[in-house]
Amino acid sequence: MDALSIVYLKRGNMEAKARKYREAFEDYSASFLSRLTGIDMTLEFVSFYRYQLLSYLKAKPVFTLSLPEGDMITDLIVDAYRSFLEAVDNSPFNVTGEGRKHLLESVNIVFPWQNDTEGLPEST
Repeated sequence: MDALSIVYLKRGNMEAKARKYREAFEDYSASFLSRLTGIDMTLEFVSFYRYQLLSYLKAKPVFTLSLPEGDMITDLIVDAYRSFLEAVDNSPFNVTGEGRKHLLESVNIVFPWQNDTEGLPEST
């Protein structure tokens, strides 16, 4: 386990409790990105990761993260990114530039504590 990632995580939680959300987000990003292996740390991936992590944190009732929670969210984000890459690679269209950016921003990850009501029939 990377000791520096734990330092960033603990500092992020202290900053979140002090309502320093921007600083907390930066520490959470540094903590969990530093724990990743097996994925290229391209600008595109890091931007996608940060966008999704911020979306998750902003939707949570509390802005803090535990180590297992952060690892689980990171796994979901990585899986979504890999699925995106596979879909783009298998697409008959050449998706680049702004189009690719917009597609990445449209990726919707349903995080475990959220209710996924999209696509469900309305109750009568």
